[in-house]
Amino acid sequence: MIIRSIKGNKYIQKPSQKPTIANLFQELYKYIENFKNFEDQVIISIVIPLYNEEKTIRKVLDCLPNHNSIEIIVVNDDSTDNSLHEIEIVQSYRNIKVINHKINRGYGAAIMTGIKQAKGRVIVSMDSDGQHSPDDLFTLVKPILDERADYTIGSRYLGTYFYQLPLSTRLGELFVEKLIRIFFGKKIMNNQNGFRAFNRKILPIFNDLKYDGYAFCTEQILKTSLEGYKIKECPIKVYDRKYGTSHIILSKLAINIVTLFFNYIIKKIRITVIKRDKSGTLKIYEKSLKRKKELLNLKFKKEYTYLNSIIFLERGYTIA
Repeated sequence: MIIRSIKGNKYIQKPSQKPTIANLFQELYKYIENFKNFEDQVIISIVIPLYNEEKTIRKVLDCLPNHNSIEIIVVNDDSTDNSLHEIEIVQSYRNIKVINHKINRGYGAAIMTGIKQAKGRVIVSMDSDGQHSPDDLFTLVKPILDERADYTIGSRYLGTYFYQLPLSTRLGELFVEKLIRIFFGKKIMNNQNGFRAFNRKILPIFNDLKYDGYAFCTEQILKTSLEGYKIKECPIKVYDRKYGTSHIILSKLAINIVTLFFNYIIKKIRITVIKRDKSGTLKIYEKSLKRKKELLNLKFKKEYTYLNSIIFLERGYTIA
């Protein structure tokens, strides 16, 4: 069977034969050996949020790398189908850690649960619907281990996708892309893709994330940008969903993303207050809303001496 990839106006034939799992990850296995301090040290943690994907989860797990320095964590977000049974089958011959939510808490909350349990130096999130290709793991992980990025995002637009992309999806991502570029200075095209990796050192950014659903993907980007970490978009392959339907409610996601941007733009703004004392000196106070709690009482002050209605003479900078 021929499967074609849509990339612009170009159609690419997908190879009919796949390499074995052992051969597929040889480059990854060899590379992560350079970062081990002891034999069983976990270098990569793969977190998979799961909700009602009984048709795909076993195949997804079977296609993942099998190595003592790579742990796999599945977070079951209160699935009501046979997803857990499918995982148990894989657990009979592979080491898979499963964490269960007693209630459905949302996509972002499931990833957060996995992150808190992860031991790896690099943590990867990927979806359980079979759309992501595990052999792209190396593409996402390598820039982080090479210290060229703190956070990587898989992009079908830089890589390849094997299906007709819905217009609503492309327009939504284009809208978010423009907002991120205007307000945060980053160009991230495939900003809703769930296949991502990040350095363990940036874990604190997840401590106070507010969105538990799919807006979690966008919030990660905005928070990482605000904290000044390096973000890199990497080419990956994305396949069509063969079973089931997406759990995304577009109207809810759109509302959450709009409110999300409003909140983070406010955090980015610096409040400026101008005051003139009795001697005629203008004092300009600037306070960043994103400043850390221990610095909230500090005011960055610039003093200008009043000369006339147009010209002011800068005197210096102090912390008040």
